[in-house]
Amino acid sequence: MEITKELLNRINDELEDFYVKEGRVKKNNIEKQALTIIPKEGDKSVCPTVYADDCNSFEELLETIKAASQVKTPVFDVDEITSREYILNHLRACMISKDNVILEDEEVVYRPFLDMAIVYRVIMYHPDNNQIGSILLRKGMLEEAGIEESELYEIAKSNRDYQMKTLFQTIEDMTGVNYEEEFSCQDGPDMYVVTSKDKIQGSSVLITDLIQELGTSISKECYVIPCSIHEIILIPYDERINAENLKQLVMEINATEVKIEEKLTDSVYLLDKSGISKIA
Repeated sequence: MEITKELLNRINDELEDFYVKEGRVKKNNIEKQALTIIPKEGDKSVCPTVYADDCNSFEELLETIKAASQVKTPVFDVDEITSREYILNHLRACMISKDNVILEDEEVVYRPFLDMAIVYRVIMYHPDNNQIGSILLRKGMLEEAGIEESELYEIAKSNRDYQMKTLFQTIEDMTGVNYEEEFSCQDGPDMYVVTSKDKIQGSSVLITDLIQELGTSISKECYVIPCSIHEIILIPYDERINAENLKQLVMEINATEVKIEEKLTDSVYLLDKSGISKIA
């Protein structure tokens, strides 16, 4: 739903110890209307955000805001989380499409990669070590911390916190049902799902040295299908498989099954000993 000035005033009239500030936030492939919930007193360094687009009515939005305002947010030392040491030790590379709205901000630090781009986030953790959020790195932050983009890239390349499972194993993990025996007799290619160990931003495996090892363990050449920003699929190369047909399948799935915020690209890639290339 769209938040007008009148609705914003109504929301603030309902809140006692907080007020809401409206803004626009560029997420993956989409710009969202964000409502930041700010305490009238106390620490304001970390404030919860609610996205109006995720609510269907004013009542739902108001209840969401009230619930979020009651969640105790940790207090972070801004100097610490923007320091060189913290950034380099809490870095996460993220893959996005090269025409992504995120890159409209010229301050965002990124590196081109085929028809994609690598951006970098700093992960912030609660004291109990649960991930609670991230900061998109910008040029000013790197300059203040004395960090070059090339340092970020080298750290991302050497990351090995990924896992590969067969498609059947992945489905079993999600559903608790083993379909491998039922479908193993069907004539189709083996498929392997690669993601990060926490299943977040797993497509960043594409830029790592590890991707070659994973591909080689399957076949000399592999098709690479970008399921989403969180995972990719590797398929052993088979000359009977038409890359353009694969692309049509990727486009259809992206259009009907993948959330716009999680879409990577509609492309198909080939992984071989020379690296990754776009083939459709």
